[in-house]
Amino acid sequence: MSRAFGPIFQIAYVVEDIEAHVAHWTRTMGVGPFFSFPLPLEFEWLEVDGRRAAKDVDMYRAVALAYSGETMIELIQPGSAPSTYRDFLESVRTGIHHLGTFTDRYDEQVAAARAAGLGVVLEGVLPMSRFAYVETGIGFPATMIEIIEPKPAMTALFDDIKAAGKAWDGTRPFRRLA
Repeated sequence: MSRAFGPIFQIAYVVEDIEAHVAHWTRTMGVGPFFSFPLPLEFEWLEVDGRRAAKDVDMYRAVALAYSGETMIELIQPGSAPSTYRDFLESVRTGIHHLGTFTDRYDEQVAAARAAGLGVVLEGVLPMSRFAYVETGIGFPATMIEIIEPKPAMTALFDDIKAAGKAWDGTRPFRRLA
């Protein structure tokens, strides 16, 4: 648990090839099934590095989610647009990009992060949530925190994905959300 941001429920990786990573997680790690989001995501608004971005920005080539127990594994394959995801891959970093937290104190937590001198590199509103990516390292690359204020539809969707993981028999490792 993070005293500053709340319980961490999600570990997110930025990857070059989402299908290869889904295959690794499902075959080698036994985690699945993964569910892919329909793209592009429908942002109400989006800011990248403090600047308003187009709602239809090509930030994601693919996004897939699965649960291992209570922990969500998120895989993100960046699109062509400049983003924290593209920057991560282009800096030749590998591994965990960010950790996700749920909050009901979104405004307070984002304001506290900014007051502490932590940058908000991506912030926006989707139909199912409000979110902000906070840089946790000053002067060196570090894993970010994603602060998420979920709406009931997001909580219900994630509960369904978690239930699918608990009941998963190893078949159909990569599924599409409608």
